[in-house]
Amino acid sequence: MLFLWLLGLLPFWIIYLLSDLLYYLCYYVIPYRKAVVFSNLRNSFPQHSDEEIKDIAKQFYRNFCDVIVEYIKLLSISEEKVRRMVEFKNDELLEELRHKKRGVLVLQGHFLNWELSLMIGPQISKSKRHVVYKKLSSENFEKIIHKLRTRFGTNMLTMYETLDFIRKNEADSTADHGLYHFGADQAPMMHKIEYWGRFLNQETPFFTGPEKIAKELNIPVVYLDLQRVSRGKYLIEYKIVEENPESTRQYELTDRYISLLEEAINKNPANYLWSHRRWKNKRNEVT
Repeated sequence: MLFLWLLGLLPFWIIYLLSDLLYYLCYYVIPYRKAVVFSNLRNSFPQHSDEEIKDIAKQFYRNFCDVIVEYIKLLSISEEKVRRMVEFKNDELLEELRHKKRGVLVLQGHFLNWELSLMIGPQISKSKRHVVYKKLSSENFEKIIHKLRTRFGTNMLTMYETLDFIRKNEADSTADHGLYHFGADQAPMMHKIEYWGRFLNQETPFFTGPEKIAKELNIPVVYLDLQRVSRGKYLIEYKIVEENPESTRQYELTDRYISLLEEAINKNPANYLWSHRRWKNKRNEVT
């Protein structure tokens, strides 16, 4: 941890030189999940040529390596400098909902650099951030990510305590109704799959937990769109998914989320986490 903190004291231009070296190693020398990345891209964009897929893959690896070195910087730089990396759009939506004395369930995807959206929110927002996460198997990496996300006041919730926490928090009239962040595009374990949606030209299993929580407690649902603008520059935009979830049909909120996720990916495909084994489970394998 100390070594990473010291490394993070280097200026951004040196940090990004390290990223250039890391890109060369990850793409050409010791390929990092290259087969997974190319398979995911080909299946998601069958209309693209091999050359187009290759271009997206290369840009993904460049973005991915930039984010790795940005994580190192984020361990030590001030909140003011972190905020310079991010521009917020339509952030008044969160305050409008807060003034109605309601929490907000925030759905987002694994877009590079998603950690920024978990560390900080717009300065206009007075709501407490709660991030739902699954503990990592590596104890050392778990400590690093936990420190990174909680530097500026974000509260971490394990998946197993999330429902009870939100129920209690939203039932308490004196509590600060919070922002509950879900990275809802991860692949559920086979025995927990309840719903298959059509996502990037493939049948894809999705968690239904966020929808169930939103419908049970009638918590407004907002989509967080994070787009990488350039090195070290990001845009976060908030979009309303549904203000009164209890009135929606089963899986309607999940389908809306999938649609917004696809729209965001199509804006900039190289900004999505293609190295994740998102489609490891197939519907015909479920018994």
